[in-house]
Amino acid sequence: MNENAAADKLDQESLSQKTLKTSPPVAPIPHQPPQPPLPVPKPHLPSLTAQPPPTAPTCTSSYLQPLSFMSVLLIGSTGMGKSTFGNYLLDPDDKHMVDNPTFATATGDKPMTQEFKVARKKVQIEGGRNVWLGVIDTPGLNESATKDLSHMIDIIKNLNECQEIRAFILVVKFNAKIDAQYRATMEYYSKLLPGPFKNNVLIVMTDYATDERSVKQRERQRIDVEKVKHNTILELGQCSNNQITYLSQLFMIDCQPLSSYEIETSLAVRTAILSYIFLFPPIKVSNLMVRKADYIKKKDDEKYWELMGEIEGYNKRLITVRTNSKDLLTDTHIKEIKIIEKESEIKNLETKLRNKNTTEDVEAEHWSVNEEMRMMQSMTQYFSIKSPHEITKYRTWTNGGCEFKTVVQTSHTVSGRVEGKFMRGLYASITLYTEKKIKYADEIEEIKRRIAREKASLTQCKVELEDYKKLYKELLNEMELLQQYINERRTNVSKAISDFMTVKEAVLRLKELERNY
Repeated sequence: MNENAAADKLDQESLSQKTLKTSPPVAPIPHQPPQPPLPVPKPHLPSLTAQPPPTAPTCTSSYLQPLSFMSVLLIGSTGMGKSTFGNYLLDPDDKHMVDNPTFATATGDKPMTQEFKVARKKVQIEGGRNVWLGVIDTPGLNESATKDLSHMIDIIKNLNECQEIRAFILVVKFNAKIDAQYRATMEYYSKLLPGPFKNNVLIVMTDYATDERSVKQRERQRIDVEKVKHNTILELGQCSNNQITYLSQLFMIDCQPLSSYEIETSLAVRTAILSYIFLFPPIKVSNLMVRKADYIKKKDDEKYWELMGEIEGYNKRLITVRTNSKDLLTDTHIKEIKIIEKESEIKNLETKLRNKNTTEDVEAEHWSVNEEMRMMQSMTQYFSIKSPHEITKYRTWTNGGCEFKTVVQTSHTVSGRVEGKFMRGLYASITLYTEKKIKYADEIEEIKRRIAREKASLTQCKVELEDYKKLYKELLNEMELLQQYINERRTNVSKAISDFMTVKEAVLRLKELERNY
């Protein structure tokens, strides 16, 4: 949401919301010109002529729209008058400042800005133009680890909700010492928002009394106002890590004036401040991250080395697992080839078994006679053939000149005679047959035993193959898990070396700090 849209919405809400109570208008005050730029100081000091924001538009620019909205962030340490100044910017009327201030002010030594607070109100700038002003009062940092981080989280959350900031106002009490808390606060904001600190910063010195007695007292104490301004600007520039590259405008104001002259002077300065703020172009501040404080960075530095050690350990294990997985994959391929070979061997044996374990006839024994004679004469040849296997049948053969007589078959023998008369001799044969399964019974049993052995071996190979595959899958899962662990830790390493963290991460760190303290 841009400034004008937000302002229009706020203008409509102001008619219905009872929470935005405005005090009665103060009496009209003659217009006073804004505080002039810092004059040239004494010769021994460098020129302090204030410069406008480098990109500041003129009063006739498009920024000057009715009911525009401008947010300002008050920065400073405890006791510098941030809350009082914020109240004065919103509404300088005594009823608001004394009876019902928006921001509670300090009582005694106890600071009242303990948390991030935002207030908004319609104000008037030079030329009688009304604008919505959002004032963000921030607590000082450098208190404790938990408090500082809690403040940082609130700051980022609210800045992201504001989306745009018009100016960063460095509030410091006149002639006050820039303490360690102020330095820590300045350093944090300058690193958090380096861009705005280069352009959209102005300095306000509070508690600058303008009555005659205070002026004379400063003269009596030999307080050189210009030197105080000069030193303040230089010191704040150093606190911002030299992010403030131009000479910031400096205003001095008394937010608790008493006399009519003091009131008139302070109101004129207030108007000048508001008008000057309006000249700044708004800066987008959405999606900001929480900048780590030094103590968190120190913790993260320790975490960095811890994470790097874990990454190294996981990488070593990952290398080992990858090597093991490659070896296992090779063993798996070898086992698969062995299974194929065994399946082929079993198939061949089963084919051989089927060929032999059958009732098909096969020769069991063979007998033949081949007798030559010199002349034709009758001849008888007796035979008795014994088979090592049970005989299922026999078959005879002759050359036509002889004949088998009285052939007798038993389980293992065939006997008889063959008669014939031939010139050239006697030619005949007899073949005994048995079944293949009978002849090859022993071989069949051996084949069966081989098949059983091969099948058992095949089963074992398949079991081992499944174990290999299971183990390989486990190694793959372990590699994936190891890589996931490494990636997670690399992500955490990136977070550890980063100077920023998300709001969610900061909240977790805060809970961790609260548990430890």
